[in-house]
Amino acid sequence: MAEDMMQEKGVEDTDARIQALLEVVTSLMALDDDAGLRKLLNQEHSADVADVLRRVDDETTQRLFAYLDSAQAAEALVESDASTLRTIVDDLEHEALSGLVEEMAPDDAVDVLAELDEEHAAQVLTFMDAGEAQELQDLLVHEEDTGGGLMTPDFVLVHEGATVGDALLALQNEEEVADLFYVFVVDDENRPVGAISIHKLVRAKPNQLVNTIMTKDVITVGYDTDQEEIAHIFGRYNLMAMPVVDADGRLVGRITADDVMDVMEEESTEDIYKMAGTSHDETDNLSVLGVARSRLPWLMICLVGSIFSGAVIHLFEATLSQVIALAAFLPVITATGGNSGLQASTVTVRGLVTGQVSSGLILKTVVRECGIALVIGLTCGATASSVAWLWLGETLVGICVGLAMFLAISVAVLMGVLVPMTFDRLGVDPAIASGPFITTTNDILGFFIYLGLATLMLQYLS
Repeated sequence: MAEDMMQEKGVEDTDARIQALLEVVTSLMALDDDAGLRKLLNQEHSADVADVLRRVDDETTQRLFAYLDSAQAAEALVESDASTLRTIVDDLEHEALSGLVEEMAPDDAVDVLAELDEEHAAQVLTFMDAGEAQELQDLLVHEEDTGGGLMTPDFVLVHEGATVGDALLALQNEEEVADLFYVFVVDDENRPVGAISIHKLVRAKPNQLVNTIMTKDVITVGYDTDQEEIAHIFGRYNLMAMPVVDADGRLVGRITADDVMDVMEEESTEDIYKMAGTSHDETDNLSVLGVARSRLPWLMICLVGSIFSGAVIHLFEATLSQVIALAAFLPVITATGGNSGLQASTVTVRGLVTGQVSSGLILKTVVRECGIALVIGLTCGATASSVAWLWLGETLVGICVGLAMFLAISVAVLMGVLVPMTFDRLGVDPAIASGPFITTTNDILGFFIYLGLATLMLQYLS
């Protein structure tokens, strides 16, 4: 019955498919069809099952999870977001959870355990095989956003003096190593000296030495290499896997492309949230107070910035009182300048993240943005000046508005480029230079430029 219902849905779009699956699950639950639910959930992809678990209430999540067999349950846990994972594990006995963790690849198991508090994770480990528990404990000591936190200790290696036949035998003996793309070649000190793709290995003659067919330029990363840097390396060199080495250069693990895809999504999401003045943690925090605490700090900074903007306006109160028409263009100047700065900062932050803006390209980037600011500033300035002149019939007001617009945009664009670069040089995430910070700062500068220029021209405007 469940199969017939899914065939009727016949959808290709991912979101539509998940919605269709959810509708079938809801129908089967209404019929109390336990057998149908069990069969359906265990034949679907674990990522789709995890998405369904995320979309239902906590009680239903726990009920549906109970229908999964151990392999599917383990995969669904790995694919679940932090909030869903905590909902599930809170309902599981430590021994049951340890059995699921043992089903996972070591790097996935560590990710799941990292979501638990230390006491809970320690209790789960006590029910596991001593060797596997120790392996996971060794991985847990590393920061999750580093090479050590991303790596799996499962890999296949051969000595540089081995033959292709030896390498193929090593592959056959490692049945539990998943997502295998390369066999790593090491020297006598267990340091990586090469890598052989599985495709090349199976096509080679068994009596060939591995050092004659291996790729010698092996790129490695250390325990403490930041995950963002690792993602850059994968993208730059089109890697499928990369060895991780210890302080002495010895091979201790590998990072695979699927882990890096998760990193890229996580880093992009984190930057987007920072640019909006909040934290990516709020998606996993269902508490109203928790989300409020995440958003309030930057909003308070914006509030203080707005008060400073008000102070600037108050400072030039005499100017505004004499030429009240100037007030009509205050929001125009600040909005256009702020948006220009936000555009520049967003492009710069993205360039810093992808490596397109590096230390050797700073001058080129600044010169390019200055040219862009000149074109945009002149165009917007001329437009605003014309509108002010036609609207108010005051030539000097039009000149003041146009010149202020040009200067505000120029300053905003330079701020949008230089501030993220400065933060990056200081080791601060440049993403926080965007959004509320840039917008609020440019508002203050825009008011000051416009009203300061008007004050200088006051004797002519009045």
